[in-house]
Amino acid sequence: MKHENIQLEAKKKEAYYFFKKFSFQETIELLKIVTIEDTKDFMSFFLLGTSYLHVKNLDLSEKNLKISIQLNNKHWDSIHNLGVVYQLKNNLTEAINSYIKALKLKPNSLHSLSQLAEVYEKSKFFDKAKQNYENILSIDPKNFKANKGMARLCIKFGNHKMGMQFLQKSEGLLRFNEKNYEILT
Repeated sequence: MKHENIQLEAKKKEAYYFFKKFSFQETIELLKIVTIEDTKDFMSFFLLGTSYLHVKNLDLSEKNLKISIQLNNKHWDSIHNLGVVYQLKNNLTEAINSYIKALKLKPNSLHSLSQLAEVYEKSKFFDKAKQNYENILSIDPKNFKANKGMARLCIKFGNHKMGMQFLQKSEGLLRFNEKNYEILT
């Protein structure tokens, strides 16, 4: 192995070490060099894009995650994180598209289902949001976000009792009987 390749691999390992330690600025500095030297390593672009996401540089995050996906269009994490970037940029149509692509790779991903439900709800596609929350609850009946999302939807459409029941599942703050509910403090 050439000396340059050994140095490049050492930089990649060091960048991954910083990434795992949530030291995103250090990760970014290393991976900016790595991605210039190795333009074919989708994982370096993924880590760089995700690091930019963590430091809220959404434009550079989007750019690097797109490159990662061009290099490997089956990498769920890149596709999902690109959805998060779009969601944060309020580009809801692209966020939906990214989460749907991610779910084709991992159909039971609670992360992608949850984000997709939130985007549908924000986009006022309430039936699709409800369907995604229900999918999550079929996998994880105690899922906090899904129960809270279902509570919001039920209350929004006038089914307050059912909304409160979902809220109880998410918050654990309410006690129900057949005729009433009690807020526990």
